[in-house]
Amino acid sequence: MAEEKVYSLEEVKKHTTSKDCWFVVHGKVYDVTNFVEDHPGGYDAIICNTGKDATANFDEVGHSVSAKKFLQTMCIGKFEGGDSAPAVVEEKKPVAPIPAKKSCCSGCPASCCSIVSLTVAAAIVAGLVYFVKAKQSAK
Repeated sequence: MAEEKVYSLEEVKKHTTSKDCWFVVHGKVYDVTNFVEDHPGGYDAIICNTGKDATANFDEVGHSVSAKKFLQTMCIGKFEGGDSAPAVVEEKKPVAPIPAKKSCCSGCPASCCSIVSLTVAAAIVAGLVYFVKAKQSAK
């Protein structure tokens, strides 16, 4: 069996665009370029983590077993820095509601948080316009 290729952080840092997108999770390097647009958590969730060890962010989200298996299909080799957070074998626990996740967008070119803020602001403005027009037509 062929030995897995080993990549340095410097090499991983060269792949930080939507057209060439790599990151590290649990000591493995993944080329997720073909998955950027299809990620259920959105484009930014991947782009915010490119070119670095994304283990903490990946684990924080609480990906499903099937998502973890799917990630393995994109593995291109080992990370020379090893696993920054070795996987812990967890005993099965009852499923609880998923808490709101922290934003990973600090430093991203297009912040997820600003999109949500703009949507809320637009809804408020639309509500005010409706209220004003309804009041005017009642006169």
